[in-house]
Amino acid sequence: MEEEIKVETPVETEKKPLFEKKEAKFEWTLKNIFFSFLWLAPLLIVIDQLTKWAVVNAFNKVEGSSYVVIPDFFQIKLQYNQGSSFSLGAGIPWMRFVFIAISWIASAAMIWYWVKILKKKDVLIDACLALCLAGALGNAIDRTFYWEPVVGFSGVVDFLSFKLFGFYNFAVFNVADACLVVGVLALLVIVFVRDILEKKGKTAKNG
Repeated sequence: MEEEIKVETPVETEKKPLFEKKEAKFEWTLKNIFFSFLWLAPLLIVIDQLTKWAVVNAFNKVEGSSYVVIPDFFQIKLQYNQGSSFSLGAGIPWMRFVFIAISWIASAAMIWYWVKILKKKDVLIDACLALCLAGALGNAIDRTFYWEPVVGFSGVVDFLSFKLFGFYNFAVFNVADACLVVGVLALLVIVFVRDILEKKGKTAKNG
């Protein structure tokens, strides 16, 4: 009987690229920390808290006290907000605990996302996230720790009051509010503009 000859076929192996792209890691150097704006959020939070306490002490914690800086345009007016933006939910006591939870959860989410994208070294996005984080944490501190039995007043401290066009009184706000609004708006503009530029680039290549 003839012996069957078995021919072994070589096992196909996956072709590996000659140069594998390794994901860059963020190096915790002073230069990288500076250009990632990691320092900006804590700085703005300190400024926010210092300005709040300066106004509170200047007016002896009396809500409604004010000082005109520029007539018919800008004044410092002390108000305590126990709700969210524009005093939403201020009349419902338990809503404050909801806002406290939302503030800290949002802050934690921003920190997680920020650390995740640090390796991309996207200076503009990092700066926007620093502003947003400062705004969220600045007001979260007020909502969480400023209660009448503890500090003599209750809620988020607002004091920047502007009259627009000579007749419209804009909602009283603080440094944290300003940081959050500017950060969110800048972030939206950056994402929107980049999306347009990316689409134009793809169209130019295809054309």
